[in-house]
Amino acid sequence: MSTSAAIQAVTSTLRNVLAPVTQVVTAGALDRVRSSSSAAQLNLFLYEVVPNGAMRNMEPPTGRGGHGLHPPLALDLRYLLTAFGSTEDDDGDAHGLLGEAMRILHDNAVLATADLENALAAAGVHQQCERVRLTPVHLPADEVSKLWTAFQTNYRLSVAYQASVVLIDTADPGRAALPVLRRGRHAPDDAGRDQGVVVWSGSAPELHGISVKAWRGNQSLPARTGDRLVIEGARLAADVVDAVFRHPRLASPDGVIVAAAAESDDNHVVVDLPAAIPAGFATVAIRLGRGTDPPLVSNTLALPVATRLGPIVKQAQPGGVTLVVPADRLADGQAVVALIGDRQVAAAQPVQAGVDLAFEVTPPPVAATFVVRVRVDGVDSIPLPDPSADEAVPLPTAFDPAQQVVLP
Repeated sequence: MSTSAAIQAVTSTLRNVLAPVTQVVTAGALDRVRSSSSAAQLNLFLYEVVPNGAMRNMEPPTGRGGHGLHPPLALDLRYLLTAFGSTEDDDGDAHGLLGEAMRILHDNAVLATADLENALAAAGVHQQCERVRLTPVHLPADEVSKLWTAFQTNYRLSVAYQASVVLIDTADPGRAALPVLRRGRHAPDDAGRDQGVVVWSGSAPELHGISVKAWRGNQSLPARTGDRLVIEGARLAADVVDAVFRHPRLASPDGVIVAAAAESDDNHVVVDLPAAIPAGFATVAIRLGRGTDPPLVSNTLALPVATRLGPIVKQAQPGGVTLVVPADRLADGQAVVALIGDRQVAAAQPVQAGVDLAFEVTPPPVAATFVVRVRVDGVDSIPLPDPSADEAVPLPTAFDPAQQVVLP
C-alpha cells in the first residue's frame, strides 16, 4: 500500500508524463510559476486534495477475517494545468502546448504502474490495489477566477484534472477477528458441513410498550416493589418466554431473568418486577426459546423503577428539621435527592443499600404541608397511594397522606 509520499509520487509521475511536451514542467504556486518569459512551460498546480467518497469508509479487501481493520486514507488530487508560450505577447504557442499536453494526458488516463514506480518507488503507489486515473474536471469561470485572484496574479489559460484514487496506508494495524470455523452448536458432519444459521419463519418478536398492571395501561408511571408488569408487543409466544432485566448498577452483565406468568399471550407478557432491580432506569427484553434452537431476543424497552417510601419521620434539629425517609431498592452510591415543595434537598449522607435516607431541611417561615418525593438516579417516587386491585374502583387522584409532611 502507498505511504505518505503518495501525493508527491503522483505529482512527479505527471511531470514525467508531460516531459515530452516541453523540458520545463513545474509544480509551483500560481504566483511563482513563471520561470522564464522566453521558455515554453507547463505548470501543474495541486489546488485541492479531497477524500474519495467511494472508498473512504471501505475496509481493505483482505477477504474473510479482515473486518475491523482500519481503512486506508483515500484521496482525490485535483490539479490545474497551465501552459505558457515562448513569448509573453502572443498565447498562440501556449495554445498548442496545452493541446499537446491534454492529448498526452488523454492517452495516459490510467497512470502506468511502471511510471509510478520510476517516479518514486518508495511511495508504493504502484503497488496499491486501485489504479490512479486521470479525469478532466470542468471548473466554472467564477471558481477559476477565484483561484487566480487568491494568488494576485493574471489569469492564464488553464484546465483542471483529477487524479483518483490515491490510497495512503494507515499506521494503525487495527484488529481483525479470526475466521468462523463452524456455525451452530453441533460439530460438522462427515462431509464437513456445519449446522448453519438457525432461521425462524416469520418476524422477530417486537415490544411496543410496558406498564404496571395495577395502573391499567398508564405507561407514564414507574414500577415499584410488588408491581406486576404488562409488556405489550407482537409475536411473543414460544415454548419458553422469559423477561431479561438489566440495570447499569447490576454486577452481572446477563441481567436478571424472570419467567413469564401463565396469563401471558402472543401480544402480552406478564411478569413480576424482580427484587434485585434497584431504582433508576432499567431495560427489559423478551427472550423466546423453541425446542433446542438458540433463543430469539426482542428489542429492548426502557423501564423506570421508582423507590417505594415508608412512613416519614420528622426530627427537630437546631436550626432545621431532619426528615428520615425509609426507601427500598437503593444501591450504594446512587444519586438521591428529595423533592419537597419547590426545593431539591440532597441526602445528608452517601446512599447505602438498606439504610434509611436522611434529609436536612430548613423549615419555611410559615407552617405548611409538603408532598415529599425521592428521586433516585433520575426516577421520582410516586406520591400516590396504591391503586385498588378492583378495576371498578377509580384510580387514586389525591396525594398519599403518608408521603406528606408538615414543616416546621
